[in-house]
Amino acid sequence: MNAVRLPFLVIACSLAAALSASEPTCEVNVNTTLTEAGRKVPAPSREKPAYYYPLVAGWREEGAVIAGERPPAKTFVIHELAKALAAQGYLVMGAKTPRPSLLLVLHWGCMNPQIEDFGSNDPSQKVFFNQNEMLSLVGAEKLGALDLSFEREAVMQGAEDDRYFIIVVAYDFADAMQKKKTKLWVARMSTPSTGLTMADVVRPLATSGGPLFGRETSRPQWITAPIVREGIVEVGQPVVVPDSPAKPTEPVKK
Repeated sequence: MNAVRLPFLVIACSLAAALSASEPTCEVNVNTTLTEAGRKVPAPSREKPAYYYPLVAGWREEGAVIAGERPPAKTFVIHELAKALAAQGYLVMGAKTPRPSLLLVLHWGCMNPQIEDFGSNDPSQKVFFNQNEMLSLVGAEKLGALDLSFEREAVMQGAEDDRYFIIVVAYDFADAMQKKKTKLWVARMSTPSTGLTMADVVRPLATSGGPLFGRETSRPQWITAPIVREGIVEVGQPVVVPDSPAKPTEPVKK
């Protein structure tokens, strides 16, 4: 019997290895920038969490428009972001939680380069209309920290790819309630969109960025992450996330 089962086990193991090797992946670019105010705020942990009020900006299409783009379900994106944030000690405020210290603005979508050569074969004649926006998405403000030419080339090339993105912007909550915008940090996660839908990459974008929320990256991070196809959704604890913040209770003046 062992002699019969051995070939089967070998075939099964080979098949499993082949399936694992062919698992689709995407290359996620992650870069986080802290402001001077943000550097004074310690990053949270599971033991010492920070509570946040979520402001859902939602889906955006920026740059050249590509027909047929399908936004993912808002609840799916919010759920994946909430999980990634919670894993790092960022918890959604609730009726029984402490007052939040952060206001997190969440938006996602696609950003595509707008490049026009006007019929010329001379590369120097092309005009990159939204170059600054694309470069900012992939962390070009950190080019000065890149020592190797291939790192710089990766950033410049990444800026010319059609990309899906998730961006999380953190503000001081108390200041926001006083109509003062004190930005603390911005986390940008993006990946080339060719051959994919946004729903395919929501989870890899969120999970790749999670460990770097609120933590400055000295250089853009490139992370290979498995793709989760649309329709694979884990059901977790439901969280009510408003599209716009409700008017908070004014603090009692002494």
